[in-house]
Amino acid sequence: MTMKSNSEIWRCASLLVDQYGEMALNGAAIKADQLANEGDQEGRFIWLKVTRAVEELLSDEVPEGTSVH
Repeated sequence: MTMKSNSEIWRCASLLVDQYGEMALNGAAIKADQLANEGDQEGRFIWLKVTRAVEELLSDEVPEGTSVH
């Protein structure tokens, strides 16, 4: 399965965080590196997006322009 939409990327990131907590960030980055080593640049790009989403989910900072309820 190839994740292409933002919702799929965020869903994947959320599942990784739920399952692995802080280690989700390392796991996503490792997956991006593995795909790069295999020459799969599209896959690498997608997993870099997942990595950034995981970073945001794990961040304590509230993104600019948003509010916490």
